[in-house]
This record gives sequence, C-alpha cells and structure tokens, in this order.
Amino acid sequence: MGTINFTWWNLQNFFDTDDDPISKDFEYTAKEGWTQEVFDAKKARLAQALNATHNGAGPELLAVAEIEKDALLEELIDEMGNSHLKVVQDPTGTSDLRGIDVAMAYDDRKLTVRAKDSHLVHLRYRTRDIFEVVFEVNETGERLVVIGSHWPSRVRGKYRTEPLRIAVAEHIAYLVEGHVKVEPEQYEGWRDQGDLDRVRERWETKVMVVGDFNDEPGDRSVVDHLRASNDLDRVIGKTNDIDGFESETADYRGQEVFVFNATWKFLSQQKVGTYFLDALRNGEKFTNRYQVLDQLVVSRGLLTGSGLGLDVGTVDIFRDALVATSSGRPRHFNKRTKKGTSDHLPLTAVLRY
Repeated sequence: MGTINFTWWNLQNFFDTDDDPISKDFEYTAKEGWTQEVFDAKKARLAQALNATHNGAGPELLAVAEIEKDALLEELIDEMGNSHLKVVQDPTGTSDLRGIDVAMAYDDRKLTVRAKDSHLVHLRYRTRDIFEVVFEVNETGERLVVIGSHWPSRVRGKYRTEPLRIAVAEHIAYLVEGHVKVEPEQYEGWRDQGDLDRVRERWETKVMVVGDFNDEPGDRSVVDHLRASNDLDRVIGKTNDIDGFESETADYRGQEVFVFNATWKFLSQQKVGTYFLDALRNGEKFTNRYQVLDQLVVSRGLLTGSGLGLDVGTVDIFRDALVATSSGRPRHFNKRTKKGTSDHLPLTAVLRY
C-alpha cells in the first residue's frame, strides 16, 4: 500500500517585494516595510511549518492560495529543501485585482501531471483562478483530479457577497460533473452496446476539491450549489449510484452529483477552525469565531474503497505551535516582529492506494 501526504494552505499574502503595476499589492513593497528581509523571514517560517506537517514528513501533494506567482512557490519549496516537489506551472497567471493566485506542487516520485486547466468565473470582476490538475499515480496508473480554488471574500459582508461564492460553487460543481459523467452521445452509444461498466467507471472518477471557500461547510454555497454533503451515504449509497441505463438520456444528464465534505466534522468541535474572525469591517459579528473556511471535498470515487482513496480519518487541521496559538487561533505573520506564518491554518490529509 502506498500513501500520498496532502496539504492545503492559504499562505496569507505571500508576495515578493516588487511592485506589480497591474495588481493592488501596494503594501507589499519595500517602501511600505515589506523588505527582502521581511519576505525571507515569512518564507522561512512557512517552509518550516510545511516541513512539520504529516509528523515531519511534509507534503507530497501541496495546494496553496494567496501566492503571487509560481516562482514564489518554487522559492518556498527551495526553502523547504525538498527537491522532489515540483510546481505545476500555470502560464495563465492570475487576473485577481490583488494579484493573488492558487498554485500546486507534487512529489514527482509519486505523481505525474497529465493535464491542467485554469478557469475564471466572470462576475463584476473575474474571480481568482480555479486551478484544475489531473495527476496520475506513478505506481498504479490511477488518475486523480484536484481542483483548487479561493472563493470571493466576505469583506463586504457575508450575505451581501454570498451570490459571488454561489457562482463559483456552481462552476466547480459543473467541472466535477464533467469528470464523472460522459457526453450524451457517448452515453447513448454505450447504452446501445450494453456497456454499463464504462459509464460506472466514469462515475467513479476520483476528484478532490480543496480551497479557501470563505464560507463554512453548512452554508448554502457549499451544500446547495457545490452539492457537498456530510452524509456519507448520500454520496456512496445506492441513491447516488448508477445501477442501469436510463431509457431517457436526459434523466442521466440530470442526475445530481453529490460529493462528501470531509471537513464538516470540525463544525461540532469547540474552538476549532482554520480561521478566526470576530467581526467584519462593516460591523457584522460572528457567533462562531473559529471558522472552517478551508475545506476538502471529494467525489464518491475516492470513498468507495476501490484503489486510490481518501483516508477520511486523517483529514485534520494542522495546529502545531509554529502556526497556531495555544487557544487554536492562527498565528498571523507580523512584518515588524517577523513572527507567525498565516491567518489561516493548514489542512492535511492522507490518500492511500
């Protein structure tokens, strides 16, 4: 049996010291105190924390948010000293107004990149990229689709900005559906041949959606629009299975795709979350200040016990003293003291094959 250590982390404004003329990175320049010395300190602390995940083994599949460009992820990996982690190059960069992006890296001994794509949702401003990568497990030849995203923020109020996150959730649900369903013409051809196995094989495609959703697992964007459930039977039970061909192709096309939210379990735990927020700038206060904004969601193919799968019990929030206070709050990076790492805590999990 093999394993792949996975880590997701919002790095909190991991910018270099250069002023990007097309992005609002004004406070991340030497003039504003974001010097090379400060940047290097943040990089060193991030690297130290990443190396400490998975009981000191570090990640073999890494996805991050709030990073300015792929070159900075390469710098961070160099700082980690892990020569096997390779960055998935995304030549499209980012169109985010603040210049932040989503990026991924993988251990080339265990995984190979087979395809990649970057998606935008066109709202008033184009969203941060939804980065979609198809990996192949080197030992088994199995495919793993990873979709990383950073949903629109709540800074102007949770409910005022909710439609923006719903739009992103819908788009990701559309991407997931594209991986687990076949095109209508193909479906009809296989139906004529009586080849249900190929339709079912596609339904079991292994997809993992990760990111900073800026909503919690029980919010509408996640439950009603991404279709992410905390009900395992809803995802892998008979009601979400394909046990025969539909006589009408439209019924197959309309079948809902439910996915499992492996981070829902943290909602019931006291003082546990990946983010801590008391109130927004508009004065809106939160009852639950420990918020589960960073989430890991998987398709049924990673849960049914056939080949590569998510070990649900290993999904955790990394709360080492490097990244968290004694009360479980993230240690923000402070450019004056050069201490701390990020305003989010990392998520970790293990995939087994």
